[in-house]
Amino acid sequence: MVLLVSAVLLIMILQLLPERDFQRARAAEYLVEHSLRVLRASALLLATIEDAETAERGYLLTGDDRHLDQYQAALSNQRQASQNLRRLTADNSRQQARIAKLDGLVETRLSGLSRLIALYRTQGQNAALAAVATDDDGRAMDEIRDLLSAMEQEEYGLLQLRTKAAEAHANHMRWILSALLIVLLIVGGAVSERDIRNHARDVEAIRNSEERFRTLANAIPQLCWMTNADGWIFWYNQRWYEFTGTTPQEMEGSGWTSVHDRKALPGILEGWKNAIAAGQPFEMDFPLRAADGAFHPFLTRVMPVRDESGKVVRWFGTNTDITAQRMTEDALRENQERLQLAQQVARIGTFEWNLKTGINQRTPELEAMYGLPPGGFAASQNIWMDLICPQDRELTKRHLQKAMETGGFEAEWRVIWPDGTTHWLSGRALVSKDDAQQPLRVSGAIADVTDRKQAELDVLRVNAELEQRVRQRTTQLEAANRELEAFAYSVSHDLRAPLRGIDGWSLALLEDYGGSLDDAGRQYLNRVRSETQRMGHLIDDMLQLSRVSRGEMKADPVDLASLANGITAKLQDAQPERSMEFVIEPHLVASGDGRLLDIALTNLLSNAVKFTGTRNKALIEFGRIEKEGEMAFYVRDNGVGFDMAHTGNLFGAFQRLHKVSEFPGSGIGLATVQRVVRRHGGRVWAEAFLDRGATFWFTLGGRS
Repeated sequence: MVLLVSAVLLIMILQLLPERDFQRARAAEYLVEHSLRVLRASALLLATIEDAETAERGYLLTGDDRHLDQYQAALSNQRQASQNLRRLTADNSRQQARIAKLDGLVETRLSGLSRLIALYRTQGQNAALAAVATDDDGRAMDEIRDLLSAMEQEEYGLLQLRTKAAEAHANHMRWILSALLIVLLIVGGAVSERDIRNHARDVEAIRNSEERFRTLANAIPQLCWMTNADGWIFWYNQRWYEFTGTTPQEMEGSGWTSVHDRKALPGILEGWKNAIAAGQPFEMDFPLRAADGAFHPFLTRVMPVRDESGKVVRWFGTNTDITAQRMTEDALRENQERLQLAQQVARIGTFEWNLKTGINQRTPELEAMYGLPPGGFAASQNIWMDLICPQDRELTKRHLQKAMETGGFEAEWRVIWPDGTTHWLSGRALVSKDDAQQPLRVSGAIADVTDRKQAELDVLRVNAELEQRVRQRTTQLEAANRELEAFAYSVSHDLRAPLRGIDGWSLALLEDYGGSLDDAGRQYLNRVRSETQRMGHLIDDMLQLSRVSRGEMKADPVDLASLANGITAKLQDAQPERSMEFVIEPHLVASGDGRLLDIALTNLLSNAVKFTGTRNKALIEFGRIEKEGEMAFYVRDNGVGFDMAHTGNLFGAFQRLHKVSEFPGSGIGLATVQRVVRRHGGRVWAEAFLDRGATFWFTLGGRS
């Protein structure tokens, strides 16, 4: 009875112990999982920053905006990763101190990347790539990696301690359960089924914790592996097998050497051996063979895992593929070489003036532009200013002073070489500033433009000579025009008198002696009168053409619709027997000389009336539409039209496409229209088909 009571009491005590140890096991499991989350957040943060770097380099090399989308996505992922890492380490003051420093370094690096992208957009690829070569913010990335490595090392140590604690709790649970089993054997199975399930759950929790670690390691993009204290690798993540195309059996023992470059392997082994001996982190670049047989460059980092006493018990390693980074670096180096070659070929010199240290670096091409031998600038820090022409020296200083405020300058100045010759230089510079907007450095490029300046002087001289010649020829032309105008009026007067005489005497002959003449004689006299009258009209048209070409123009708003209505009213009154319909678009206002435009419209509308004379009903339109990308006016009719093959002769003086017997006229009307339109800065053309009407188009040089 006493044994039974004792057993029952022991069972009750042992039932309380598993519950307490289970809670401890759960707490240990949570800490293990928490460390794994911190490690994953650290790896993700580094990956996002490296992604931002890769996208930025890709944009600088290609200019493809898709890299900018990747860059913005990386920035967004970086902010989330930083917030997650800060939240997970809120209970660790040392990690929080590192994160505070890390935030500043990350901001510095990302600001540097953004500045390079902005420089590419404003100054172009060459300026951006030149800035990359002197990018001081790149050191921040190394410090970021060191900080993250320190955080990971601490978490690995915590992970080791917490894993051991979880295992200790598990062993303790096994001892308690063993004792409980003995008691159960004594009391005949009085222990409850619940305690057995709790034990199974604790064991399963430990197993799940280990499984979660493996799942996390398999999920990250890096190749991961673990070794014992002396460097013997006993575990690889799934990514390792996927990349190398190997199996666990092939990697057993020293099988890992089969995926390394044989030439690089001795150096790898030596570095690994030294790291194990020193118990310090190990980092090295070397190639690994992929499943397709191609070698890819990798950055390998190995961190020691220590126990409570500080002894190294394991090593945890990662391999990060840096193929894209190497390609970017190679492309950057190649572009830098091309830039230097281009500067040599184009004879462009560059400089960089560090305002903090006072160091001014210049290329040999720049020294040659100042007439100095290689290394000539070293003779004096201010020799470049001393060689500037005295008349340009103060202006150059003002440009530099203004650049400190505005961020850059572009100017031209003269330099006097030591041999006394004067040369022109053209330069452009940008000023880089710190976060407080204080100038840090001045960078720029300078080109020798002496040949261009000499050519400009030659052009100015030639232009001056041409202007003088134009003035002389204009004076001569004005004199010739005055003589031509006097001659035209003289010819007009001298021709009109005999023509009036011929017409008058012919009319008198018809009136006084018409009865004595037969029909043929009277017909001959009528033809004489008709030809003399036609000659008079021809003289009038020639004088009008001359006035159109020489008269002074006035630019005023002209209502072309109103002009057209007045012209068509006169045309209708002159031939009341004809059926004619005029369609004139209202509000057709243009800027020009109203007198000249009236002449042009009169000729176009008169032609339309004349060449629709064979139609039962004439339809004549005047309007404006957009034609060939500009606003054009048109006069359209349904007359006899013409063959477009002869349109080249249409606007020449005395050119006709129809016989005088069919359609009378002098052949000068369209030539007059063309001269009016050209004086307004426009052009005139026609479209027609035989017996299907014609359309005459004209523009006024943007004056409509």
